[in-house]
Amino acid sequence: MHDQEGFKTDMVRKTGIMADSHGQPETIQAALRLFREKGCDRFYHLGDICDTRFPETADACVHLLQESHVNAVKGNNDHIVVVNHKDRPDTPISPQTLDYLANLPQRLADAQVFFTHSLPFVEELGAASMVWSMGIHESERFFEEYPCASLFRGHSHNPEIMFQKSGKVIVRTLSPGQQMDLSDKMPFVITCGALMASVCMIWEPDQKIIQSLSF
Repeated sequence: MHDQEGFKTDMVRKTGIMADSHGQPETIQAALRLFREKGCDRFYHLGDICDTRFPETADACVHLLQESHVNAVKGNNDHIVVVNHKDRPDTPISPQTLDYLANLPQRLADAQVFFTHSLPFVEELGAASMVWSMGIHESERFFEEYPCASLFRGHSHNPEIMFQKSGKVIVRTLSPGQQMDLSDKMPFVITCGALMASVCMIWEPDQKIIQSLSF
């Protein structure tokens, strides 16, 4: 059963959303601590968990996500880390971590909400969907192809929201600490912001509220 805006009527769990930790496990830990303090019991990481420059931290980053049962999608850095380190005898990354990263999906869905690293057009673009940016043209295409769906994404690092009003795509920056009512902005495309910039988000589906946070 879905309500008129596309969310399941029982989809009420307060959700912590993070992205782009880029090999900094301390930022994942800080975000998880903040999410729990705020009462979140569901978590998403929207990719670039690891960083090609810091492969030695991949195990620590992945361990934190697995330990806290974080839902995660693959980012371009995660993909390249696997390509660069698979079957290398001198890699600092464990086989278990490489297997975890290799098997991450590029897109997750919960009711009528998608979670990706960048673009949701995975079937068409393949790995390029993790790299290409989300501009006005891409958001228009998303709203046309998925008229009842919304999207949370990472990659661009700066938190913002895109939504349609009178047939035009509106883009608004989200400042740390800002809370926004989403009830008149659905469907939407929201860029989470980067953990490496100490930014994350909390989403309350039942209240239709998003809050950008800093730590």
